[in-house]
Amino acid sequence: MLEGVWDAVLELIARFVIPDWGAVVALLPVFVLILIAMVLARTFLGLFRAAPARRGKRRMALRTPAGIHMPGPSMAPFLAAIGAALLFLGLVFPGPLLVVGGIALGLALIYWLSEALGIYDREVTETGALAETVPAIIHRGPPPGVHMPGPSFRPFLGAIGVAMLMLGLVFEGWLLAIGVIVLIVTLVGWLVDARKEYVQAVDADTTGHLENIPAPRTPTLLLSAIAVMLVFGVMLQVGWLPPTGVSGGTAPGASGGPPSGSPGPGGSAPPAGSGGPPASAPAADVTLVAQNVAFDQSSISGPADKAFKLALVNDDQGTPHNVEFKDANGAEVWKGKTFPGVATTVYDVPALPAGSYIFLCTVHPTMTGSATLQ
Repeated sequence: MLEGVWDAVLELIARFVIPDWGAVVALLPVFVLILIAMVLARTFLGLFRAAPARRGKRRMALRTPAGIHMPGPSMAPFLAAIGAALLFLGLVFPGPLLVVGGIALGLALIYWLSEALGIYDREVTETGALAETVPAIIHRGPPPGVHMPGPSFRPFLGAIGVAMLMLGLVFEGWLLAIGVIVLIVTLVGWLVDARKEYVQAVDADTTGHLENIPAPRTPTLLLSAIAVMLVFGVMLQVGWLPPTGVSGGTAPGASGGPPSGSPGPGGSAPPAGSGGPPASAPAADVTLVAQNVAFDQSSISGPADKAFKLALVNDDQGTPHNVEFKDANGAEVWKGKTFPGVATTVYDVPALPAGSYIFLCTVHPTMTGSATLQ
């Protein structure tokens, strides 16, 4: 009874320590939509509670102060946002949508670049506005009455977070979790800075005094933490952490007997690293051995259109492994239960259609190979 309770506790912990990354990736759009809905609800609630705008009887005409160049309205940011959304949607649902998203984002960014170059050529090269508007003495801040957001590392940090998230979407596992954490941390920091600017702009509307936030310092601590998290995630992803013990051996028992894998009386130990199943391997149609965070075979074959038994011999002490089958499109068709070594589990694989599949360890995606069912 106690053994059953302990197994149930381990199974519950495994759902958090070794989650189903495919399900997590599938739920990412839902989490993003919930976050967007919460932000929009809070924004509209603030607008509803805000006092009426003091504009007088007529709408004020927006005029740029003399000597200040402001680019006109542009659809480029909106088009780039659509392209990025299509690209992320294609990462979640691979296929033609991924290609369309990449093309749309590339075209939007090229359009944005050409538009910016056109403004530069027109305002600086052709009209000589730069020579006319730049004062003899360059001030350290914007002119009086003009609020300009100061320099910020947030776009750079946000780009790092997006890059790590895309890296996690490709390799899944721990890299995906760390990519989500880094992106959330960088975006929350960006939101905090924007909130500070908004508060100062509101205060200026009341007091008539505009105060710019000070120039930021280099986020050395945050960049170091991101680098450490990336290295730690790679070590977890490839299976370097937790460290694996000597495969095939266990500690001596209370009776003082020799450890498993050691030579017995009148015999010799089996050769280490032979890659084949042990002599006491269970009866199964297909047998795989996980040793030193790698499978002993890169290709296997089995029967098609009928159930068969697959034995996984986990020789990595304390390291969890399992076997998962994916089709040619990368979709999961079957996944076995994860268990730590040293142990052996015989899976009952359901009937699968004939064809080529990819088998891998869910915890360590670098452990992979091809399976042919015929």
